[in-house]
Amino acid sequence: MEPIYAKCNKSCGHRFNVQHFKLDKLDNKVEKTYFNCPNCGREYVCFYTDESTRKLQAKMRELHRKMKWADAHKLDQLKQDEAQLKDNIAHAMARVKQGVEQHEQ
Repeated sequence: MEPIYAKCNKSCGHRFNVQHFKLDKLDNKVEKTYFNCPNCGREYVCFYTDESTRKLQAKMRELHRKMKWADAHKLDQLKQDEAQLKDNIAHAMARVKQGVEQHEQ
């Protein structure tokens, strides 16, 4: 993974490169992907996933493999499939996030 440039905009203002994300398993088979500011330790959650979301992500990885070898005609259809799958993943992640946040309150 290429490093991602980040700034601790909620705490100390430190600028840094994120080279690795952390993964915590929560209850109900939910996983939290996040990183911490190396200066102050502030946690930044990237996203939450559950089993169904991870299955959609696996489908996306498979779709991207197919796209590498597709001809122009097939690629157009695969791009449409990709757009729909991205939307499904975004909605699934939002649903999981809402569930986690409600559980935390």
